[in-house]
Amino acid sequence: MALLYLMERDAHYRVYFYFSCYLSMVMAGVAMVWPSPLTAWFSSKNSEVPMTQDEVSWMVSIGPIGAGFSAIPSGILADRYGRKPVLLCTGVLSTICWTMIVSTRTKWTLYGAQVLGGVVVGGLVCVAPIYLSEISPPDIRGAIVGQLSTMSFVGQLIVYAVGPHLTYTHYVWVCFSIPLFFLITFILAPESPYYLMSKGKEQEAKESMLKLRGTEYLMEVESSYFELHSNSNMLPEKSLWEALKQDGYMKYLICLVILSGVSQMDGNATISVYGEEFIGGQRVILVMGIVFVVTSFFASFLTDPFGRRPLLICSLIGSAISTSLLTAYFVTHNDGLLYSGMFGFCVISSLGINPIILTLPSELFPTRLRALANGLTQLVASIVAFVTLKIFIPINAVWGIEGNFIIYTVVSLIGAVSAALLPETAKTTISSS
Repeated sequence: MALLYLMERDAHYRVYFYFSCYLSMVMAGVAMVWPSPLTAWFSSKNSEVPMTQDEVSWMVSIGPIGAGFSAIPSGILADRYGRKPVLLCTGVLSTICWTMIVSTRTKWTLYGAQVLGGVVVGGLVCVAPIYLSEISPPDIRGAIVGQLSTMSFVGQLIVYAVGPHLTYTHYVWVCFSIPLFFLITFILAPESPYYLMSKGKEQEAKESMLKLRGTEYLMEVESSYFELHSNSNMLPEKSLWEALKQDGYMKYLICLVILSGVSQMDGNATISVYGEEFIGGQRVILVMGIVFVVTSFFASFLTDPFGRRPLLICSLIGSAISTSLLTAYFVTHNDGLLYSGMFGFCVISSLGINPIILTLPSELFPTRLRALANGLTQLVASIVAFVTLKIFIPINAVWGIEGNFIIYTVVSLIGAVSAALLPETAKTTISSS
């Protein structure tokens, strides 16, 4: 609906730029979960890449390590060389990753490809929200950026729908086609006008804004230019540490780091990877993927009219209730608790934490701190995702599955408290200073 809104304003060709950026998150979604339909096959006698179950578990889990390594460097590179070049580099790295997978049949190559795929995901999750936030109109920014989460789920849904029905080689080629399509389409997209303005390239920034939003938004660029140069003339250049200590940015960063960890340890990472084990069957996973896509799509349109903060708090409290229901299921084995908890979690997490965590860094911080904030939050999210997936089985062995979900419930409530400490950022104009 946000993109239809743009089309109604004689901006049909501009929608192309948004869709090309969305393809990057489809690429990320595929990279995150592509081994999921193949985990049993890898350890079977028919596998073209023979592995033990322990080796398969490591292959599935090491992706976040690569994402953690790339998060902060991607932000630094995006600040120095631009948002667009970094995003294009992720597409190139993704093609290298899939070339490794399709051309070889050794577990060590798959390990390397998984780490490289994690590097791609880390770069995309760090830079894509910044780019899309900076090119979107303030009144519909939440809806547009929130669709990045939807596109990530679309990538996962492609994996769940296609993977079980194709040969290994054909399945990998389908995955390979997505980064190629992204590179072909995104090469024509303009650089972020806010990035160009932060580098003093006023004319290029205006040309970029004309392509992206039209003449009615040129005043926004000029206002940003005035703000940037007023601040630079009035105040001496500050270090990043000094900049973080002003205007409450340090508090916002701490809260955002907590929320990024919560987004992985609230049960999201575990349900995505181990959901089939809980319920059983590829059909259930496919339904879960559809629920994530549909609810995430519609939820993104709620963030602007209702605000980020209320939805974030309600989403985390709802997630805690859902994981509590799942905890009760593992004790009582009541199927009603299982389905209400599982699908309730898919819906409620898509209403708040999933889309909003991608939007907040660009709205809470000025241009100079934006990439650092995105990179640091992605680093924490990657570490927490890796830890969450690796400790799941040991906790099951000691305390049972319900032990994991008790932890997820507590974590979600901690996240709700952190969200309450953040200001409302809906419909605010992004700062270039």
